[in-house]
Amino acid sequence: MPPQFHGVDGKPAHESASMKGASFSRSAIALLVSCAVALFALSVLLHAYDNTPTATGGKYKPNTYSPSAIGHAGLYDLLRRLARPVSRSAGNTLAAVGARGTLIVAEPDLGMIYSADTMKLLTAPRLLVVLPKWRGLRDPAHPNWINEAQPLPLNDVQAAVSLVTSSATVFRKEWPKDWNANELGIEPTGSGTIQLMRSTQMRPIIGDGDGMLVGELITPNRRDRKVWVVTDPDILSNAGLGQGRNAELMVAIIDTLRSANNNDKSAHIVFDETIHGFRAAEGSPIKLMFRFPFVIITLLSCATAAVLAYAATGRFGAPRIPPRDLDFGKRGLISNGARLLDYAGHQARGLKRYVRMTIRSVAHTLHAPPNLDEVALVAWLDGIGNARGVSTSCAAILHATDDFDAGKPQNLTRLFETAQNIHRWKREILNGTSARRRHR
Repeated sequence: MPPQFHGVDGKPAHESASMKGASFSRSAIALLVSCAVALFALSVLLHAYDNTPTATGGKYKPNTYSPSAIGHAGLYDLLRRLARPVSRSAGNTLAAVGARGTLIVAEPDLGMIYSADTMKLLTAPRLLVVLPKWRGLRDPAHPNWINEAQPLPLNDVQAAVSLVTSSATVFRKEWPKDWNANELGIEPTGSGTIQLMRSTQMRPIIGDGDGMLVGELITPNRRDRKVWVVTDPDILSNAGLGQGRNAELMVAIIDTLRSANNNDKSAHIVFDETIHGFRAAEGSPIKLMFRFPFVIITLLSCATAAVLAYAATGRFGAPRIPPRDLDFGKRGLISNGARLLDYAGHQARGLKRYVRMTIRSVAHTLHAPPNLDEVALVAWLDGIGNARGVSTSCAAILHATDDFDAGKPQNLTRLFETAQNIHRWKREILNGTSARRRHR
């Protein structure tokens, strides 16, 4: 029969168990289900009315949603306040541009410049490309701001200008004092380092003797198409738009590029935001639930609901009585350990170890000579015992334990008598017999 583990009160664990927990009432289940349905309906409604595109790049990067120093939200708002037909696109951009619109591709993300969608954008009839220059580090205190701007390597900027022409070379220098080419008649304002380019396939709209700030791609076979490149985004960023006449300059650049359609309200100015990772919100929230990666959340939610339903089915009716926790005190551990040894039949082996452990403990207390084997040590202890009048022989007790066979059933009475004898011998040899204690 297997051993029974005891609880704190001394009774078997299955008998000393107490009632824990309580069942879920039907009203509580109905309330939880109602709350879940209400939250789901609210999330669907909020998503249905939220048409803001989602982005992987964040609003601290250069885009028209960004209020950071390197963002373009200021330029977009300026055009809107001047009643220009301006819009953003986060999908199907060429359809939004149409045959007479103007597309602005401002500082494309380097990870997206060679995508198929970006290459299609270059076929727009009127195209303004703004080269990237800065990498913004997000400000932890303000998620949509930056606390530092680092210049991009020129190789990355060169990759962006190669979308328009392969003959251009980008370089940086100190901000020039004079511009020997300026068809717009509005001088850009800035300080520090400026980013310019040289190209045999582009003619300067604004430039100095070293390079171009604004250039037009020469396309002899496509006179109906215009492609302009702004090499330094500092003149249109939120930080630089308010300096000098930069705001006036940017409006002039866009109006000149679309000059044939300035009075056409259907010829939109479209900022493409797919190059910054923005994607238009899905029209149907139900369809969104079954598209990757949101389908993973849908599957996890269904699995959670199934597990909850399965767990709840067993909680109706009378509450279950869980088993009592085990007593991990010294008495409980000793008792349970003894029962395990008894059930496994290790009584004789345990007694032999107990006898030899007791002998070593007494020898250590009496400072027995070192390096004695077991026979010599027992003889030395018996000599001490005879001198002190001990009635029990250590050798006799050790010989009695050697007679027990560990692999066969034992007489428990003999085992307990031997254990009592070794305990009595230890007490008498260390503390004296009862007669000697009375004499003292």
